[in-house]
Amino acid sequence: MVIEQAIFHIIEGQQNAFEKKFYELSDIFRHAEACEKFKLIRGIENKQQYILQIYWMSLEAHTDVFMKTEEFKQWFLAMKPFLAEKIQMQHFENTLA
Repeated sequence: MVIEQAIFHIIEGQQNAFEKKFYELSDIFRHAEACEKFKLIRGIENKQQYILQIYWMSLEAHTDVFMKTEEFKQWFLAMKPFLAEKIQMQHFENTLA
């Protein structure tokens, strides 16, 4: 299993609109074949910062399959107006069970 962590920096004052749009379009992750689970969390000290964590079956399932779908491209275009800067994305794996 691979854990994707994407950090979103949202334009000041757009947090509620971002959350609403994200939740409206969140079925993209629920229906993605290789997505095990996901969650969106908001910063406490910096309320413009969000972290999206997605648990994928494999790195390839995320980068080589999911990110090339038309659904992902449309989702990204819907999120882009809320972004204050480029999304920072990293992948992780468990080291302790």
